[in-house]
Amino acid sequence: MTTESGPGLHLGINCPGHGSYRHAWRRPGIDPLGTADPDFYVRIARTAERGLFDAVFTADVPALTPTWEHQPQRMTLDPFLALSIAARETEFVGLVVTASSTVNHPFNLARSISTLDRISHGRAGWNVVTSYNPLVAPTYGLDGLPPKEQRYARASEFLEVVDGLWRTWAPDAIVANKQSGLYATADRVRPIDHDGEFYSVHGGGLIPPSEQGLPVIFQAGASAGGLELAATHADATFVSAVSLDVAREYRQSLDRASAAHRTPGRPGVLALPGLTVTLGSTDEEAERRRDELSDAGADDEALQMLSQRLGVPAAEIDLDAPIVLNDSIFEGQRGETSEGFLRSLKSQADEGATARDVIRRGVGHLSVIGGPKKVADLIEEWFSTGTVDGFNLMFDVIDETFDPFVDEVVPILQERGLFRKQYRGRTLREHMGLPIPTW
Repeated sequence: MTTESGPGLHLGINCPGHGSYRHAWRRPGIDPLGTADPDFYVRIARTAERGLFDAVFTADVPALTPTWEHQPQRMTLDPFLALSIAARETEFVGLVVTASSTVNHPFNLARSISTLDRISHGRAGWNVVTSYNPLVAPTYGLDGLPPKEQRYARASEFLEVVDGLWRTWAPDAIVANKQSGLYATADRVRPIDHDGEFYSVHGGGLIPPSEQGLPVIFQAGASAGGLELAATHADATFVSAVSLDVAREYRQSLDRASAAHRTPGRPGVLALPGLTVTLGSTDEEAERRRDELSDAGADDEALQMLSQRLGVPAAEIDLDAPIVLNDSIFEGQRGETSEGFLRSLKSQADEGATARDVIRRGVGHLSVIGGPKKVADLIEEWFSTGTVDGFNLMFDVIDETFDPFVDEVVPILQERGLFRKQYRGRTLREHMGLPIPTW
C-alpha cells in the first residue's frame, strides 16, 4: 500500500495518438491534426501532473502504416522533441519515450535521452523496444528485421553501451574551479572502449547526469529474451495481461529471470500492465459509450489486428465462435508478434472467448468499462494482490476521458490509501521508488 510520501500504486498514461479507439479523430471537438501539435502533449502532461501520475509514455512506430488513408498515424511528432516541449511546461511528471535498439545507434540514442533528462531535471525514461513490425525495416533501408533472438542479443549489447555512455561523467566529476582552471577530475570521467558483436564505440557520453543519476529504463518483452533483458537492465516492465492468472504467470517468470540475472540487492523490476479505460459517470453510461464507439470501421480494424496475431485470414474468423489459439498456433506466431499479446489471447481462448468478445475487450490488453467506482475497484483488486505495481493507462479518447479519470477516479484511489496525495520528489526515480544509481 502507500503513505503520503511512499510510491504506492504507480500510474502512467500511454498516448497512442488520440486514444485507443481508432477513430477518435472523428469525434466532435477533436482536432484531427492534434497529434501534430505540441500543445497536445503539453495538455496531456499537465493533466497527468495534476493527477500525480508517475509519467506520460509515448508509443512510437517509426513507419507509415497501411491504415493512413482512414486514420492518423499514432505519433506524428518526434517523441523526443514533443516531450522536451512538455518538459518545459511541467515540473514533476515523468516523460518516457519509446525508441528501438534495432534501428538506432547507441551514441545518438543515449545523447537524446540524456538531453531530455537534463531538460526535464531528472524526469526522463526510455521504453526499450526491439521492433517486431516488419514495416519498420524499409523505413531505415533494411531488407528485413533480424530474427527475434538476434534483436534481443543486439538490445542487450545496446543497453550495455548506453549505460557506459551515460556513466562517462560521474555525478561529482565536474568541479569547475575557476581559480585553478580545473573543470573535471580526471579519474571521474570514464570514456568507454567497447568492441562487441554488434557495436564498436570508443569515446564517451557528452552530457553529465541529471538529478536522478540515470534515466529510468522500461521494457515490454514477455518472451524468454525479453524477460532476460528486463531482468538484466530494466527498472520497470509494461505487461500485456487480460487476467490476473496471466499477470501472476508473468510476475513469476520475471522474478525467476531476475533471480538468475540481477545482481543481489538491486531493486526488483516493477510490473505495469496496460489497462484500457472506457469511463462514464455510471456503469450504464460507460456501456453506452462503448457501444457508441464500437462502429463497424473500428471493429473491422480490430479484427484485422486479431487476424494478424492469430495468423488467420480475417475472412475466416467467425465473430461468434470461440477463438482458437492452441499450442501449435502459439508457437508458430511467437516470432511474428508480441508474445505478451499472444499469452493474453491464449488465456481468453482457453476461457472460450469469441472473437467478438476479444474485440470488445481490446485485442491484447486488460480493459475496464464502467463508472469511477468500478474502474477504481478493478485497479484495487489487481494492485492489492501484489502481482502488479500499477498500470499504464490507455483511454478510448484521451481528450474526453483523461480529465474525468483524474477528477473522479484518482480521488477514490487516494481515499482508499492506494495512491499518493502529493509527489514525494521531483524526479521520475523518486516517483517510482527507485534509488539513484551509484558510480
